[in-house]
Amino acid sequence: MENIANVKLFIESLDGSIDQLKNELNPLLNRPLDELIGVNTHNNIEAISFYNNYLYTLISVIFSYLKVIGIKVEEHPIMKELTRIKSYMKRLKDLETKLKNAESKDEKNAERARQYIVNTLGSNVNGGGAAQPESLSKPAISKDNFKGKHTKFEDKKQTSDDEEQSKPSKKPSQAEANLKKKQKKSRNIKPSSSGRISKPKHKKASK
Repeated sequence: MENIANVKLFIESLDGSIDQLKNELNPLLNRPLDELIGVNTHNNIEAISFYNNYLYTLISVIFSYLKVIGIKVEEHPIMKELTRIKSYMKRLKDLETKLKNAESKDEKNAERARQYIVNTLGSNVNGGGAAQPESLSKPAISKDNFKGKHTKFEDKKQTSDDEEQSKPSKKPSQAEANLKKKQKKSRNIKPSSSGRISKPKHKKASK
């Protein structure tokens, strides 16, 4: 009697599980597979995962049904299908792991490159890195580079005029002219044999 009671409890639990499974499968079975994939996936990886889960669910239901009706599943073709879908799921898992490792490697390379730039040039990014050199903190070309380098034409002309005014005049003054005349006259006066200074003779103009 106790065994019969346990079997009844098991059957009731199984019946409830089947009803729950029907409620879960109805949304999948009442819509085309292509529509389900279009709604529930956004890329190829998600589409492959959806295919695998869909097939695994159907094969598992068939497998459970065969066992309930007393068929030896070990010799049934369902086992090949179950093995095949498991291999597909494993291949997808390996692919996801490979893509994840590649993404992680790219992130590490990017971080190394950023850290190298920070240590080489200096930066305050994220509060790390060496101090930025003073030569790099200023623009390469500033206003100071052009100070005193350009002279306006007007300034240059004014400077030339000032230089001309500062030069001494080449025209002799009146005092210098009189001095030169006296020196010239003194050179024309010759001493005589008697020691007297004779005035220069003026030639008479011929009539």
